Amino acid sequence: MPLDWTLVTPEALYGLELENLLHHVESRRCVEFTQELANLRNQADRWSLAEAACLEFAVQATGMRLRYDQPSEPFGPMFQMGNGRSAIPADFPKDVLVAAYPWATALKDDELRARFLDTIWVQGKHFMAAKDAVTAYLASAKRLLAPKHWTDFAQRLERALRLAASLGKGGAELHEAALAEALYVVSTYAGADPLYLTMRLTQLLLEFRHGDPSELAKYAATVAQAAESSGDFWRAKDYFNTAADCCRAAQLTDEEAAHRRAAAESLVKEADAARGQPGRGAMVAASVLSSAVQAMRQAPGGKARAKELARQLVAVQEEALSELKSVSTSVDATEMVQAAVRRVSGKSFGDAMLAFCQLAKPPSLDALMRQVEQQASVQVLGSLMPAEVVNSRGRVVAKVSSLEQGSTDLSLPGLRWRMFRCAGMNRSMVVQAAIEPARSTILHEHAPDRADVLELIRHSPWIPEGHHESIARAIVAGFHGDMLLVGHVVPLQFEAVIRQAVEFNCAPDPMLKPDGTQEERTLSALLDSPQAESAFGSAGVLELQDLLTDQLGSNLRNEVAHGLETDGGFFSTEFVYAWWLLLRCVALSAHIVRTRQHDAALPPAGPADQTGNS
Repeated sequence: MPLDWTLVTPEALYGLELENLLHHVESRRCVEFTQELANLRNQADRWSLAEAACLEFAVQATGMRLRYDQPSEPFGPMFQMGNGRSAIPADFPKDVLVAAYPWATALKDDELRARFLDTIWVQGKHFMAAKDAVTAYLASAKRLLAPKHWTDFAQRLERALRLAASLGKGGAELHEAALAEALYVVSTYAGADPLYLTMRLTQLLLEFRHGDPSELAKYAATVAQAAESSGDFWRAKDYFNTAADCCRAAQLTDEEAAHRRAAAESLVKEADAARGQPGRGAMVAASVLSSAVQAMRQAPGGKARAKELARQLVAVQEEALSELKSVSTSVDATEMVQAAVRRVSGKSFGDAMLAFCQLAKPPSLDALMRQVEQQASVQVLGSLMPAEVVNSRGRVVAKVSSLEQGSTDLSLPGLRWRMFRCAGMNRSMVVQAAIEPARSTILHEHAPDRADVLELIRHSPWIPEGHHESIARAIVAGFHGDMLLVGHVVPLQFEAVIRQAVEFNCAPDPMLKPDGTQEERTLSALLDSPQAESAFGSAGVLELQDLLTDQLGSNLRNEVAHGLETDGGFFSTEFVYAWWLLLRCVALSAHIVRTRQHDAALPPAGPADQTGNS
């Protein structure tokens, strides 16, 4: 039943005694509060109508996912499935939230107080609620500070910091207080940090130009050296780069260069370690060492060392060839989820993204046709009857004839529509059992931001000039579950990518008219071109037509461009898959370019290498 908001009054909220209901919850975080409140909500006989309504409000408010680094939309749904999602601030009436402000300020638990006050600010635009929320976030962050559970502190402090910054002069003192807390923690740790809190806080301090960057560099370098000594080379690399960023801010050129080279050397050590580890071996070592070569080449003063590492890389790559094996297996959905998580978990961001982009590929045309035939043999009546295709508004946009026995002509609507349906079911399985679990894992382990994604895709030849920022933001939004942004940006930017890919190896065809005017080719025309098949393959072209342009398929590009898609529709598996496919196209094409650039930069083989004799 929908929540009756007239029952959610300040008096009812006070009467619920929310904090008493949660006094025994040990981990004072919203996620645990939500679980306990949901359990209490299920005890329906225990509550009056007003209490039940207030309890449901508390479940929804505490159950939102905090997007601490997005000041404009700091809360997103905790889950989304099909056309549904959990609560977001826009679901709450403004007048109910504003009326609840005195109750929220009276809450003694910092975590609860921060959540409700921030929600009141985001939806109700209550200025004092925002200021009080900053104070509550800082108090909650201090209480949750723990070196090995650093994200609890970092997320709340960052939300406090960005919220205070968004208040302008009215939040200046709170902004300074948040920065001072970040600097205090970094200086207190003084390099004795087992994970990434020092790095994240240092990045925030650099962003807001607070503290002495040369001192921050010392702390970061201390953590890097300790991580390297313990064999945690990925973390060492990250902290050496953070130290380099600090030195750049302090205009310490030589020190910055030294830290960049040290970061590259950390990758060399990781490659050496991987080479002798079961399950990793030379294949992983070659990938890591390739990254080390690139990093060393970009580091000032590292060119000579880069050439030396490049020669080592050739030897490791040759060793990796012997490790290639053919692997095949059949799995159920559970195994598929576990396999997807394993493929991306515990890796560097670049390696995780590369694995993420290779979770799936479009099924072959023959495979889809066989699937259609198998369904027709089971669902005989369905294959014999015509059907109507409707858009997101329920309008009939196409009529499909019955399936012709043995037909392989893709232009026939009966076959094409049924192939699209089979492909859609396949995509739904891939999204739910592979893409979503892997996306959540990458988000948890790396929390990708705009800078990470721009670095990942910047070499892609398929991204037109001036489109990198839009595509990067859409990719980041997808990782954080902001499907409204994804849905509005991805289909249109995908058209730009397809146009660039089609025109990459041929001169653009502007379709010159007899009157001298020029017209850009439509997306449908681009996908029908031989260049599209060359770039994406026949199966890939059919998948793109299904997803983006064909009325018999999902037709996302036209549904979005013409304003036909509903808000709920953007949370469908089709939009998630389109987001992943765009990421796959630009990330893998960028990876290919980086690999070719690296191979081209390798020193030529000597006479002994050319003859095979040493």
